[in-house]
Amino acid sequence: MSEAAGVRRGMRLAVMRCVRSLAVLVLLAHTAAADPPPLYEAELRLGYGVAVDGGAGMMATRPSPLTIAATGSVAVSADPQVAAYAGLVAETLDRSSVGATAGARLTSPKLPIRLAAGGTWLFAPYTLWGLQGSAGACARSGTGLGLCADLQLTAYVAGTDLAPGRTVTQIQGVIGMVFDAL
Repeated sequence: MSEAAGVRRGMRLAVMRCVRSLAVLVLLAHTAAADPPPLYEAELRLGYGVAVDGGAGMMATRPSPLTIAATGSVAVSADPQVAAYAGLVAETLDRSSVGATAGARLTSPKLPIRLAAGGTWLFAPYTLWGLQGSAGACARSGTGLGLCADLQLTAYVAGTDLAPGRTVTQIQGVIGMVFDAL
């Protein structure tokens, strides 16, 4: 092994150790904070990934549209921590559309993990109806701000923008900035 290869391998190991240490610190910081969950939140989200179009035994894979969402949520239960969310959605890049989303989100008081399930409706210029689910994590600061990362799955099953007997499924990596509203 050359000296340069050994240095690169050592750097990769050092980076992996730093990433693991940061992940542990985020988990410890989250568990140490005994702040109650916020009653109201606002979130701005950007998502991009892969779209799979299928039906009648045929499938096609392509990049998904860039999804931009602005949502608001209200806490409906403190134990377990459940919030209802709703907001506006826009898709851009290979298609332009506007719609709405709504659902429920479950968060853990001990870990920065969150799960969400809901639906989405794109209504302009064509219609699409879909089901959504996501899993991710948020790192929050003490100032009411948080950075979130989710893996989101959206399955469009009906609408005027789908050919009969076809579905479109999007798998997206989503980043978001969440704000405590009150």
